[in-house]
Amino acid sequence: MSPRSALPVRVFAVAAGAAAIMLAGGAAAGADEPPKGLVHANADNACRLNVRAGSEVTSANLTTLSCDNYTTCAHADAKDPCGPFVVGGKYSCVGPKGAQVNDNRWAEVLYRAPQRAYVAIACGAVRV
Repeated sequence: MSPRSALPVRVFAVAAGAAAIMLAGGAAAGADEPPKGLVHANADNACRLNVRAGSEVTSANLTTLSCDNYTTCAHADAKDPCGPFVVGGKYSCVGPKGAQVNDNRWAEVLYRAPQRAYVAIACGAVRV
């Protein structure tokens, strides 16, 4: 094999090696981060959870999640797969245990990244 014909093989091998190193490094960096949750509506709240453009009930409604469709939480911390929460406008809904909830905690979600979007977290359910 001539040195010229071996060049594509060498370039491929170097590129593949670099990609493997980047993947291994990325996995190690993400291993310490808690997993981000998936938020959706709960059945006690009629399977409806609004995704809003801001953390106020008067903010534009971007979409309404059901019990079957999800959006990803923008953040996660050690205590909550959707936290830390944003303190915003007060809202009221039927919570996961069927009780009336009054709260002002909102979770930022990745509905239309990079645009910010929020859900009234006490009205929804989160799974990891």
